[in-house]
Order: sequence, then structure tokens, then C-alpha cells
Amino acid sequence: MINNLLRFYHTRTRMKISVIVAVYNRLEYLKNILLALESQIEKPFEVIIADDGSSENLEKVIEKIIPQISYRLKHVYQQDIGFRLSRSRNNAIKFSEGEFLLFLDQDILFDNFFIKNIKEVIKEGIVIKMDAISLNEKETEKIKTELGRQKKFDYKIIEKYITKDEKKIIEKKYKKDIIKNLLYNLNLAKRGAKIIGLGIGIFKKNLIELNGFDENYIGWGYEDDDLCNRIYCYGLKVIPLNYKNILVHMYHGEDITKKISLNEKYYYKRKDEIFRKKDYRCEYGYDNSKDKDECKIKIIK
Repeated sequence: MINNLLRFYHTRTRMKISVIVAVYNRLEYLKNILLALESQIEKPFEVIIADDGSSENLEKVIEKIIPQISYRLKHVYQQDIGFRLSRSRNNAIKFSEGEFLLFLDQDILFDNFFIKNIKEVIKEGIVIKMDAISLNEKETEKIKTELGRQKKFDYKIIEKYITKDEKKIIEKKYKKDIIKNLLYNLNLAKRGAKIIGLGIGIFKKNLIELNGFDENYIGWGYEDDDLCNRIYCYGLKVIPLNYKNILVHMYHGEDITKKISLNEKYYYKRKDEIFRKKDYRCEYGYDNSKDKDECKIKIIK
């Protein structure tokens, strides 16, 4: 038994994690998350920037921090012909080399133990969900200014803006997820804890079995909820990252497509098919992209 535990520990600590960061313009946020990943006591194997057609010059924006970065860094770009987050992420999956994929939004930040804490909960058959404290505009601007003065990422700058009440909210959400999972395990619910697109951890082999993210979702919303349905249908379980591992979500203006999302009708149609027909693979995804325009990859480091 001890040998098995040691083998599992060494496998987990050596596991290659590919971090996939979804971006579309607002690249000042990207600099900070790249530096936050560099500050980790256990580095990711690689970071892949999944770019949904940014008009800003990405390499120009991050050129000053590239010498600080020790992990592999790739930029996967598709042209801007609409909000195609699902396809952008699928592009990145194709060029990923890690066994475990960690999807993050560009405006998420975390402490230096984030990757280590992720590794400690990874096991077969699970998907990791993350939640975050949302900062307001004023707090975000102050943090951006203070981080901009630092040569290295300093989580203490962010930590001082996190209130006790906000910590309690995250703890409450975590406990609700535990209850949801209990109900699911007792067959009293179709699914347990729900993933959120801002932070998802999943084995690459499992995501490929699901055919990745459903590319029928164009514009804002529902693609992460759809993936969650397919995750449970496939037989995986979602576990929340411990509430003590606090992530923060930097403020940005609301996406205008939230008000005109056309995905809702398709989502409920698919939800019925997924659970009624056990149809956990999406039609257009990882292995058969809906759009045929080329994506480009550049190895930055």
C-alpha cells in the first residue's frame, strides 16, 4: 500500500500540466496572469495562449516579460470572425502536450501555490472547478497600477483587497458544491457541482473523448454549462477547489453579446439529448471543427 501511495505521489508531482489561457484583446490582463504563473512554486509544463482574434499586438504587449518566463509559451491564433471561444480552446488543446489541461480566463489571478494545490487534488475520473472573488473597477485599477510597478508578480498586492465577507462567500459556495455532490452521489440529482468557464481542470484524454468544447456555441454563454452536462453524462465527477485557494476575477466591462446570446435555445435542446440519449460527444469540436479557417501557432518560448 505504501508503495502504491508513493507511486501515486511521484506520478502526480511529475504530471505535465498545460495551462490554456483564453484571450481576446484586453492584453494588459494577460501580462499579469503570465507573471502569476511564473511565480508558482511548481511551474506548469507549458502555457498556451488561446487567442480568439485579438487586434492588439500580443507579442508587443508581453515582450518585456518574456525574459522572466521559464515555462514553454505558445500562441495559438484564429482570425476574428465572431465570438468563438469554444473553437479557440479546441485549437489550443490540439497543440497541448500536457496530460492535464487547466483552462483559465485571462483576467484571473491567484497565489504562488495555485498549481501545487491543483496537483494535490488531481486524480482519475475527476474534473476540477474553480470559483473566484470578483473585484470592482476601482480595486482592479489600483491592482493593475501596483502590479505594473513590480518586476515580479506579488500576490500580497491583491490579497489586501480581499475582504472577510468575500472569503465567506467563497466558503459558502464551496460548501454548496459539496452538498450538490452528495445529492448526486445519492442519485438525487442529474449532476453535482457545476463548472465555471473561468477555471476548469480536466485530463486531456477525457476532454478528447467528449470531443472538446461544442463549437455550435457562438457568442457569449452556455458552452461551459454544456460541457458540464457532458462531463456527468460521460461518468466523470466535478470537485471544487478548496475555498482556501482564493482566485480573483479582475473587473472588465460587460460583454455586449451577453444581452443578445442566441445560445440558450440550443443549450436546452442539447441538454435533453445529452441526458436522454447519453450523447456526451458534441457534433463539432476537437476532432471536427465547425469552421474551416486556419489557426496559426507560434512558439514564443
